[in-house]
Amino acid sequence: MQRKLRIGTRGSKLALWQTEKVKGILLAAFPELPIEVITYKTLGDRHPELNLLQNQGKGVFCSEIEQALLNREIELAVHSVKDLPGELPEGLMLVAYLEREDPREVLIGWDGQTLENLVPGAVVGTSSIRRLLQLKRLRPDLEFAPIRGNVETRIRKVREGQYAATILALAGVRRIGLEEYISQTFELNEIIPAPGQGCIGIEICTADFKLQEMLHNLNHNTTEIAVRAERAFLRRMGGNCESASGAYARWVDGQIEMIGMYGRNAQNIVVKTIAGPAGEAEALGVHLAEGLLNFA
Repeated sequence: MQRKLRIGTRGSKLALWQTEKVKGILLAAFPELPIEVITYKTLGDRHPELNLLQNQGKGVFCSEIEQALLNREIELAVHSVKDLPGELPEGLMLVAYLEREDPREVLIGWDGQTLENLVPGAVVGTSSIRRLLQLKRLRPDLEFAPIRGNVETRIRKVREGQYAATILALAGVRRIGLEEYISQTFELNEIIPAPGQGCIGIEICTADFKLQEMLHNLNHNTTEIAVRAERAFLRRMGGNCESASGAYARWVDGQIEMIGMYGRNAQNIVVKTIAGPAGEAEALGVHLAEGLLNFA
């Protein structure tokens, strides 16, 4: 295939790492393929003052890139799937999911402090209502404040003492080689991750059938099935600034097992686990979401 491919991405170190990974996989399969990487500043990049605790942020890190796809400025976009809203714009699709990295959350504590040994009243930076409520459930005596910036910036703010700690996705910290700053890794039943966390997704126009066929070979099937279940959960949950939800699906003995959480505040968080056939993964995600909504 001699067609030139233009890949759209954010300009952060992590986003570029993810894009280079996709580019490398493409070139391994198609050595002569001309590829150009085009970076975009999204709404979230241009306005660091946005308080994502009041706006859960879905779409603020991808909408400009998706518009570039629709305008045919680029042929594909590389995303952290956890940043994507449940419903993609009409005319776009996720054509491939790379094999998932560890989806767990990690704490970056000043001087290596863990959540347990933070002093009462210590300020933890997070711009995720999902993370905030789950941390509050574990440590209601801590203070929480919004924190913005890329992975490196958030880690720097903790090291400079602006915050006692922050919480990040392990996958992002690991991908850019900053694991040395991790002071604690949370198990999946302690802090339930965002749908799609740890997964890199490739988005294209649905009408580009040739590209669909070409990129389908990059897809990691077991990751796709699990993440589709989580994204079905996300779509059914909807979401607003007053509630939080998270979900993770994994393969267990040939079936999909899902854990999900929903909460309006730290005192009222509902957690539920279900399992079902892999062939009904998306229906399983919907069922989990409805069970949480009904219980709440």
